[in-house]
Amino acid sequence: MILTKEQINRYMRHIIMPEISGPGQKKLLESTAFIYGETVKDISPLIYYLAASGIGGIFCYFEDDNDYETLFYNIQDLNNDISIKLINEPSLVEIKDLVYTGNPGAIFRVFLGSFGFINRSANTFINTINENMFIPTIIALKNQWKGILQTFDNLDALSLFIGKLSDKTLPENFNDSTFSTSLLGTLCSIEAIKLCLNVGEIHKDLLYIDILSLEFSKAKHNKTDSYIEKLLNYEYGNPITNTGIGKKFSECKVLIVGAGGLGAPVAFALSMAGVNTIGLVDYDTVEISNLNRQILHSTSRIGIPKVKSAEIFLRKINPNIKVIIHNTRFNKDNAMEIIRGYDIIVDGVDNFPARYLLNDACFFMKKPMIEAGVLRFSGLSTTIVPEEGHCYRCIFPNVPAAGSIPSCAESGVLGSVPGVMGFIQAAEVIKLATGKGNILKDKLLLFEAMDLNFTIVNLNKSLSCPLCGEHASINTLQEYEFTCESKTL
Repeated sequence: MILTKEQINRYMRHIIMPEISGPGQKKLLESTAFIYGETVKDISPLIYYLAASGIGGIFCYFEDDNDYETLFYNIQDLNNDISIKLINEPSLVEIKDLVYTGNPGAIFRVFLGSFGFINRSANTFINTINENMFIPTIIALKNQWKGILQTFDNLDALSLFIGKLSDKTLPENFNDSTFSTSLLGTLCSIEAIKLCLNVGEIHKDLLYIDILSLEFSKAKHNKTDSYIEKLLNYEYGNPITNTGIGKKFSECKVLIVGAGGLGAPVAFALSMAGVNTIGLVDYDTVEISNLNRQILHSTSRIGIPKVKSAEIFLRKINPNIKVIIHNTRFNKDNAMEIIRGYDIIVDGVDNFPARYLLNDACFFMKKPMIEAGVLRFSGLSTTIVPEEGHCYRCIFPNVPAAGSIPSCAESGVLGSVPGVMGFIQAAEVIKLATGKGNILKDKLLLFEAMDLNFTIVNLNKSLSCPLCGEHASINTLQEYEFTCESKTL
């Protein structure tokens, strides 16, 4: 298989990374995923990022397959390299065919769902296969804002894990959260790519996440039971559906500046969660090179404004949503007017000048801003609340000189990484809007995809900050030269 010119353009951000390159992308296109979930909604973020990254064959099993046709149509429109099919029941027929015919790519499977679902579906396979038929398996369990994830490369380890679940008294249905499900699905897509390409470290130990409390932990085998118990014993209640809070959240007006790699998952999650008003700022048009990571867009919408493409997609998720599009370049002349009518601002921009401008505008307008950035296999995020904590300039006082820091266009980006960071940003929006949970105020979250490592660093407001410090020297908005236009995220 030789990559076509169109495929080279589509996957360019992957191909320019030595860890993937052209041969790696070719292997992804030859690889096959078997995905098992309870509902189409649960599994859709995982499938979007697998398809965007170029996993060539995707077989899906849903206990409730309502509206799967819409998902499959959207996936084919996102990436026409992909073959996606429905499995009517969790059988082994398709896996056997691929194993015995010598499929040139990798073969793996992912189970994502509640305890009850994992027990039912994974046990089916454990009871019907032997070691010769085993394929690498990723298990992700969700409960509201919590989740656990682990990758298994042998049958004994998987059987032991499922046995631990079987020993528990488990409720049939757990409360759901769009944010944990979306984040877990995107992390699974990263694990899948690492499995296919044999890069990084697959997560053989259990990864525990609690998005509401901002806890990210790795558990060795002898600690697995305690983290399963933590997932079972959920102590928060649902901050979205609690009386009065859900209304406060749904009425929040959120502005997303940038409709690309970061803005796409933010808008995706907020639309599914029920935010009624989303504003989108972007002046770029959809290009094929966007589609390895920008899941709001599609092949059929190449050439149209990103904000319009995003609006079309979001209305399919939530027909009642109000999408306000600002098809314009964000600059010092319109910045304050644009953000004035919104409650929370999300930074999804792809260059430093716009990031500093947005930080300054939010400070002067006293608007909370949720920031994130990505490069290659890494991401970072922080939440900025003016007059309560640090600002972006407290961490990075000055705009980097042109060319001093490589862009994603130069160094590449794994398509699922902005998905992880964007879903974290979306969760921060909910926590800010509801006043529940811990937010990244005075904190910096660092993410490394190669080992699924999350690190949270405490920050302090800088007294010498040129914007919010004791002797501030920046009193008005400043415009900086744009050195990396909207080709990065």
